[in-house]
Amino acid sequence: MIERVTISGSGGDGAVFLGKLLSWAAMAAGRGYFTTGLPSYGPEIRGGTSRTEVTISDEAIGSPVLTRMDSLIVYNDMSLERFEAGVAPGGLIVLNADVVTRAPSRGDVTVVRVHCSAEAAALGSPRAMNVVSLGAWAAHKAAVLSRADLLAGLAHVTKNPKALDLNTRALDRGMAIARELGAKEPALAGR
Repeated sequence: MIERVTISGSGGDGAVFLGKLLSWAAMAAGRGYFTTGLPSYGPEIRGGTSRTEVTISDEAIGSPVLTRMDSLIVYNDMSLERFEAGVAPGGLIVLNADVVTRAPSRGDVTVVRVHCSAEAAALGSPRAMNVVSLGAWAAHKAAVLSRADLLAGLAHVTKNPKALDLNTRALDRGMAIARELGAKEPALAGR
């Protein structure tokens, strides 16, 4: 098993946090996973381009640099434009429909459009947008990391109890939305 994920957006969107969370969740899963997380961001950080590449595998990982990915989580049009072509056929693209204005041009991938910013704001903090997107990813990738695995990762990277509670609700909301979307579109749920 190997899962290669790129998370990309503007600095401050939480791509680096989400990459760290995925790596810790993989280690906490207790399945002997190997994992790498490679963050990349400009000196501007907040507002500049930011991304993290995460690999989770049951075998040793040769390089943390991704040339092909199984999943792409994007928070802006520039990130979708830059990384869409690198998603393997049959892969998954999760995008923040509140910010990403164009539809992916690929017909050979599953696309999950979630209003992550609006959902996070409804939960009480727009900053939880990235964890809403993670929940949407998790609904499709439960064979890689379960909800319990992701909660263990959240507990490791989120030290504040109020933030942990918010992020737990955001994760659950993203998972619920992805399931609702899959129920509305059986072709999407089948992938």
